[in-house]
Amino acid sequence: MIYIFHWLLVCLILYTYFGYPIILILLGKLNGKNGLSGDFTNNLELPTVDLLIAAFNEEKVILGKLQNALSLDYPIDKIRIFVVSDGSSDQTNNIVEDFIKNHDGVYLILVDRGGKANAINKAFPLLTSQIVLFSDANTELESGALRLLVRNFEFSDVGCVSGRLIYRNPGSVLSGVGESFYWKFETALKILESNLGYIAGANGAIYAIRRELFEPFKAGTVNDDFTLSMKIVQKGYKSLYEESALAYEDVAPSSKSEFRRHIRDASGHYVAIFHLWKLLNPLRGYSFLVFFSHRFLRWSVPFYLIVLFLLDAYLMDKFLYYCLFVMQLSFYASALLGLIMVRYGRVPFIFYAPYYFCNLNFALFIGFFKALVGRQITQWNSTERV
Repeated sequence: MIYIFHWLLVCLILYTYFGYPIILILLGKLNGKNGLSGDFTNNLELPTVDLLIAAFNEEKVILGKLQNALSLDYPIDKIRIFVVSDGSSDQTNNIVEDFIKNHDGVYLILVDRGGKANAINKAFPLLTSQIVLFSDANTELESGALRLLVRNFEFSDVGCVSGRLIYRNPGSVLSGVGESFYWKFETALKILESNLGYIAGANGAIYAIRRELFEPFKAGTVNDDFTLSMKIVQKGYKSLYEESALAYEDVAPSSKSEFRRHIRDASGHYVAIFHLWKLLNPLRGYSFLVFFSHRFLRWSVPFYLIVLFLLDAYLMDKFLYYCLFVMQLSFYASALLGLIMVRYGRVPFIFYAPYYFCNLNFALFIGFFKALVGRQITQWNSTERV
């Protein structure tokens, strides 16, 4: 049994990173683009849109965000902009109030500090448009992004559409290299998943939903974008990826700040599983496949790796398992060297790849225990960028 368990773990890890993308490619060819089965509404009139921006101490970027929102290629009478300030203590509120004096259709909602999910809960009853667009304060949207998103709602079974976030690295920060590479892999997966009609979570930088599908977040919610988009899937609607709707953000200025963000996200991921347990029903078809493979199994990898390492250490009297143990030791030694080299700013790919892989999984590991003991941070700080 111990050998069977060992190879089961190996298969799960290989499936998560290699097998699943291959299955998506094969199913996409059979399924056709998006697999949309709902009625095409043929609505030539653009829907009304409320853009909701949750902000906490965003004085450095909020003015640029508002200017960017008004530059969107969308009828001015069909879009309203709401900034919900989560107890901001800097000049964010004053900047928005001054902006409102000279621009119609922009509104400021003040709420007590309680975290992003709580701020969205408080603001949402004030929204009345057909579509709600969510975007972060430090995100720059391309002019045509909104039109590209809303065109997908012409199908009646589409409930959520996520755009594509591109990370910019103007300072050539080393942490941004790994983040950009990882994000390209995630983007490729979401394109393939969207061909089946479901993506494993929207991106808070740019995504839109049908307003009537919103469900207030439960206490302790961290990943509001992922939770809301998957709740919509749980209701039976499609969640798509519009790769041509582009948004831009700058990468984090250091590996430490990126690591802290990954830990916070990870703790929220594990909490979200309890809110989305219905998606783990295999009878749900493609939505189960996407959620189980991309999220549930991916978030389990840190524990698979630890158990696999211990099993190979226990079985290393056999030559095969001795070789596997040495390979793992070499991989983790390379990751450690990568960690040391990161401090000096130059890391060969042979060391950076193991380092970044272990860095992500270690963040998941820490995040799991934070969620387990209820120490996940629901409040957020403005993200420092290059």
